[in-house]
Amino acid sequence: MMTRSFWSTLLIIFSLIIPTTASAFSLSDLFGGGGEEEKVEAALNNPLTDVLTQQLGISPEQAAGGAGALLSIASSQLGGEQATELAKMIPGAEALTDSLPAGLGALLGNMDTINQIFSALGMDASMVTQFVPLVMQFLGRSRGQCRSARQPW
Repeated sequence: MMTRSFWSTLLIIFSLIIPTTASAFSLSDLFGGGGEEEKVEAALNNPLTDVLTQQLGISPEQAAGGAGALLSIASSQLGGEQATELAKMIPGAEALTDSLPAGLGALLGNMDTINQIFSALGMDASMVTQFVPLVMQFLGRSRGQCRSARQPW
């Protein structure tokens, strides 16, 4: 069961994210080749990617990369059991976090890295603050769906 401290911690983590700008690349640029096409496809077809794409008018690559960065930083800040619970709340969360270059997810404790990822995806600095409420809404809906799946009556 998700505790109030889990949600508070997650909200604080997301609220600390402040972006900057730079040049764009695509998710396929992040992967070196052979066998990685499935990861790209899974990230682009993720339900969270769909929500972000529809709500923000951005490309699936931008949505998947931004969501992956946010989920990676949240997981690294939460750690342990809470990080596992977070991953369970988003179908295909691993595909999103795997959309980041190898080793970069571990560096996401540094806000400059989040800013660089968003910038590299071609998004304006304000996009991080637009992502956060949508990701939180998505997590809230996922939490409700999990609860109703356990208690269908």
